Formats: sequence, structure tokens, C-alpha cells
Amino acid sequence: MNRIVLFLLFSWSVWAEVKPQPVDVSYIDFQPVVDGQLDAALQKLPVHQFNRFYRFDNPVTEQVSVSYRLAYNATHMYMYIEAAADQISYNRRGYLYGDGFKLLLAQPGPEGLTDEYYDLFFSPSEDPDYFERQRIATYNFKMISRPFSSVSQSQERAFEGKSGFEALIAWSDIDPMHPWFSEALGYNLYFAKYIRDEITNGYAVVHDEGIWDEEVPKRTYAPLTFQAPPEDVHLVLAQLARKNLKPGEHLPIDVVVKGQIEEKDAIFVELNDAQGRRVLSRKLSLQDITEPNKKTIQLPFDSRVGQYQVLIKYADQAVRQFDMVVLPEVKFESLRKQISSSQNSISLGSRNTILFKLQQIQQKLNDLPAYESGADVLEMWKQTEHELRQFNQGQDPYAKFRAPHRRAFVSEYDKTLQPYTLRLPENYNASKKYPLLVFLHGSGQDEQRLLDRPRSDGQFIEVAPFGRDKFRAYSAEVSQRDIVDAIEDVKAHFSVDEKNMIIGGFSMGGYGALRAYYEHPELYRGVAVFSGHPDLANAWLDGIYPNFLNQQYLKAFKETPVFVYHGTKDAAIDVALIKKMLVELRNAGAVVTARIVEGRGHVYQDADTHQKYVKWLAEILAATE
Repeated sequence: MNRIVLFLLFSWSVWAEVKPQPVDVSYIDFQPVVDGQLDAALQKLPVHQFNRFYRFDNPVTEQVSVSYRLAYNATHMYMYIEAAADQISYNRRGYLYGDGFKLLLAQPGPEGLTDEYYDLFFSPSEDPDYFERQRIATYNFKMISRPFSSVSQSQERAFEGKSGFEALIAWSDIDPMHPWFSEALGYNLYFAKYIRDEITNGYAVVHDEGIWDEEVPKRTYAPLTFQAPPEDVHLVLAQLARKNLKPGEHLPIDVVVKGQIEEKDAIFVELNDAQGRRVLSRKLSLQDITEPNKKTIQLPFDSRVGQYQVLIKYADQAVRQFDMVVLPEVKFESLRKQISSSQNSISLGSRNTILFKLQQIQQKLNDLPAYESGADVLEMWKQTEHELRQFNQGQDPYAKFRAPHRRAFVSEYDKTLQPYTLRLPENYNASKKYPLLVFLHGSGQDEQRLLDRPRSDGQFIEVAPFGRDKFRAYSAEVSQRDIVDAIEDVKAHFSVDEKNMIIGGFSMGGYGALRAYYEHPELYRGVAVFSGHPDLANAWLDGIYPNFLNQQYLKAFKETPVFVYHGTKDAAIDVALIKKMLVELRNAGAVVTARIVEGRGHVYQDADTHQKYVKWLAEILAATE
């Protein structure tokens, strides 16, 4: 949801028209002390300047002098940013609102654009446990939002009229990126500097819309080169050349040697299966590997379908551990024909769900790069294989599912298979009618896992449509049609009380709920908006879309129960917008229940708010009894 504010801010920028030249990253043979200040031994590192300055629409034009330095060794990449400011500002999401930074590390692509990258976010904080202090935010256009391991560090410090920001990033945290195994690497660095009075300026190595807009799939980068270690350095590094194999394939290991090989030099490889049983144990001589060559060694083993752990060790160096998967060879077309032609009594909804899963598995296998294990694909196949066996025995694989699970329908819009997630009440009984809660997901994600926690009081059937939308605020016609189609599919296969359906959503889904109700007010008894923006589509997209601050779009809400939750410290959506929306909703005659919670950010509701929301749901149901 970051892009709400930043897309609005990105209205004015200036930059020097400088084509970035490759930056040569210095080799260091030690681990720096990460305390926010350069070690004495790092003072000689070349100083690099940012090529882009962004003033956005700020009235402040002065620039702070900002520079950076880069270095690396066999295990880590090092980065130091220095700003001519004697104070560090600690803001949530400092990489957006200052002080903080983003580092993009990329595998180069055609025409200076790449879709293979890591986007690393650093938000300095006085709280050492602050989640966004250092995290891996995006990987290959997938929002993953996971922390670094303990072997990566970052720290900041103000000293002698300057501010220093250090990061030491383990190559193992951003596998497979390593200069000794990659043909080339690229980067971009963005630094956000807080000025005053909520004003932030930005600095970047290259201009890249993806810094602010999470919808951008291909990122811009500048080239990196890496200084070779001195000739007297003796280093060996090995990793898996491929982390997913087919049955019968050998285990491929890439080995790089820096310096002269000694007669005793060897690496030790151990392979264990998912049960911890030893499958392979080998000592491999390195005599025929010479600098600067990289060699791939192929090790035969009994490569059956399953998950494996590979351990590689050189001399007294630490063991490197890799996950590897042998994937099945699946005859997808044959399976599809088998399901479509079956004469058993399994419902159309369950058939569509199995077909969709096969489609997803096939797509994932086709898109799987060599450096990913595909463990998730294997698990998905195992589950689907089990469901196929049940189907072939005339049993509905999903008949007893109560936990959240993904289903699929055939779209009326274009006849494609489209997913939604369903959660049934724990004691669901098909002979009883249940109210339906439709809940929409936020930006940058799909609907999976959205219903892992109940979004109602446990008395509702809950459905989370995907809506073919991650970044478009449910503005497309197909998104609105998919929401309705998902509801119709649930109604066709489960016992839904059509007179008691409610629509809600979080963040982008909050705007989506308003939009879905506006399009079909006849379907829903109420609307719930959690940390939602009333005019999101117009803020993000070109065109004219419903603005729920405008009475023109609020007429449909007359006498409709609307629940609104928002935090006063929401950094993505100003609470002032929500307060204005509440006034306009009441002016339109909506029956509004509002919870503006002091100190909360862009997060789901607190426990007290949730109880009031559950009470609101119960009151809507009671009004129809």
C-alpha cells in the first residue's frame, strides 16, 4: 500500500542527465564493524555520488550532500551512505519518509531492465526489533517481506556533523546473487532524507519508477563490476548450479577457486533426503580447477522425486546448505482430459478447482528458474495428486474441507479458470443457510491466506475473490465481474443466505469494497472498510473512477450500514481523508459505525475494534430476523 502516498508524491523531480557508468566494487579481506561509521581500513574506498535528486512537490529545494561507498568479500556485500546532516530522523518506513534507503540488486536483463532482482529495504529505528529496520521486500516482482538472517547487519550513526548508514548483506540472504557465480550484477540505490515538517527528498543512482510504484514489473539498474581478490588470496566457494532437477538427472555443483590450488584441496558434498537419510557423500578433488575458471561438477545419485538437503564444505570453512528438489514429470493434458470426460458425480466446482490447480502447477514448472528449488510446487503437486486419486475413486476431494482453501470457477467474462479462497464455518451444515462475507485483499498480493484468520464471527461463510487484481484497485470491469462470479460459485455449491451478504476489505480492498457495493448495492446488506482509501483508483490510475468523497457516488449508500476502521498513524493513508469520508457518508444517509484508533498504523484492526465489528455484523443479521 506504500504506493498510495508515493505515487501522489512523484509529481516533480530533477536530475542530472548522467548516464551511469559501471561502478567497480572494491574487494576487502575482512568483515567491517557495522556501527554506522566507516572503519579506518574502509576510508580508502572510492566515494560515489547519486545521479538523481527528487524534490517531489516539496517547497524545499536545498539538497543535502549525500554519497556512498561499496565493497565486498566472499561472504558479504558492504554499503555505506554518508549524508551531510548532523541528525538522523527516525520515521516509520524511513526508506520512504526519511531517513532510510532501498538497495536493488539485480541480474541484468535486456535494454537495461530486469525482472530478476532483490529489493532490500532499510528503515533505521531506535527499536532494534522494528520489523522494517532491514528486510527483503521484493524478489523477482514478488512481495515476500521477510527479514534478513542474523549474518546480515545494518546500523546508523550521527557524528561530527554527518550521518552514516551502514549495511553488511550476506550473499546467502540473496542467493543466487554472488559476483563469482553470476555473469554480471546490477544495482540501484535510493536514499530518502527527511528535511523538516514532513518534507522528504530523494536521491537515486538511476531513475526507476519501481522505487515508488510496486506495480512496475521490470526494474532499472546500473552495472556493477567486482574487483578481483589479490593474487595471494586463497579462497574456494561452491554452490548448487541448479536447485530443481528431473528424475535421473545428476547433482550439479559450481565451484570457484581464487588463488593457487594445493594438492590437498577438496570439497565435501553430502546429500540427505527429506527424512534425513544419507543419499550421497563424496570428497571431490579441486586439482583440475584453476583461477579464474568456474567448473560445474556433475554428481550422479539416485534422483527420485522429493526434497533434499545439500551440504557443501571446503576444508575448515563453514558448511553451506542448500535445499534441492527433484520434481515429477506430469502429463498435464492427459490429466485434464481425464477430469473433463469423467462421468462421476463430482460437482462442477470441484472439477474446476482441480483443473485450476493443474494449470497453476504447470505454469509454475514452466516459470521455475534454475536457482529456485520448487519445493512449493512439489507440495502443491503432492496435494493435487492426492485429490486426483480421490476424484478417480468418485470422492469429492473438498467435501469435508472447513479450513480456508482455494477453489476456482469458469469466468463468465472470458471463460478462463479464476480462483477464490473459501472458509466455511467450523460446524457447517448444508441444511442450514449461512450469511456470506465477501472480503477483498490489499495491494501487491492475492487472496491466498487472507482468510487464515476469521474475517467475521465464525457464523459466516467467508469468500475472498482474487479479482485478477494486485495493483489496480478493483477498477477493471473484469475485477468486478470476478467478484460477482465468485459469489455465484459459492452460492451454487454451498448454502448461502442471499439476503445477508456483506462486503469488506483491507487497504486496497477497502476501496474495492466501496466500489463493489457501488456497482451492485442490491447484493449486499453492509460494507466494512479497514484502512481503506476513499479515492484510490483516481490516485493511482489514469482515467475517471468513483470517488467516495463525492456525493455523486454515495447515493447508493443511503440507509446502508457502513463500518469504518482507521489508525491515526496510518503512514499510507492520511486519516484526514477518512474523517472527510465519514462526514460525506453520513450526509448521504449511510448508517456509519466508525473506529478511528489513536496511534495505529496501516494494519488490521485492534481487538477492541474487532469486537465492535463483530457486534456490527450481528446487528445487521438481527435486523432481518
